[in-house]
Amino acid sequence: MKEASFLLLQAQLRALFPDEGLHQLAIYEDQVGEILIFSSRGLHVLEEDDLTKEPRNIYFTPDCLKPFALRQQAGIFELVVETLRNHKFILAFPDQTDAYQAMQLLVDLLTK
Repeated sequence: MKEASFLLLQAQLRALFPDEGLHQLAIYEDQVGEILIFSSRGLHVLEEDDLTKEPRNIYFTPDCLKPFALRQQAGIFELVVETLRNHKFILAFPDQTDAYQAMQLLVDLLTK
């Protein structure tokens, strides 16, 4: 991630979570480049609008998420995050332990 992109992301996070410290968030980039932000409030997906190129925030509450799934494909471990409306986000990890730890972190964060 470029420095300008990082600073823009940091500004967006401060706007979305003014009362929470950024250390209380779990931030991942999925396989298609969307930024996923997990907090105790749910899942925020930061995307760029295809037409305007403006950042847009999509929000899913914890009760809109299906149980997480772990799978292995081509030697990569994937954590699958899916919504009840079948939006699917895939986080890739080189190691099974890293994928499991990420899943546990997200479960703990979303069940606070």
